Amino acid sequence: MDIQRLQILTEVIREYKTAIHMDERKDEIGSEVLEIIMNSQDLVLYGHVKRAKEIDRFPEEAVKHLDEATAYLHEKIDEQLPNH
Repeated sequence: MDIQRLQILTEVIREYKTAIHMDERKDEIGSEVLEIIMNSQDLVLYGHVKRAKEIDRFPEEAVKHLDEATAYLHEKIDEQLPNH
C-alpha cells in the first residue's frame, strides 16, 4: 500500500475511535470502517479492527485494539519513507 492510502486508513480508524468515545453511531461507523479495512486486504489490520468492532460495547478495550491498528499503520508508513 502507498503512504497516502495508509494515511487514509489511519484517519478512518481515528474516526471510529471518536465514535466509540462519543458513543455516537459506533455500530454504523464500525461497519463502514470494517468494510474499508477489509478492502485493504491486510489481514493483520483487519484482525485489529474486527476485534474492536466485536467488543465496542467495552470502549476501553475496543480502543486498545484500534490503537494497535494505528501503531501497525504507522509502522507501515515508516517502512515506506526514505531512509528506512
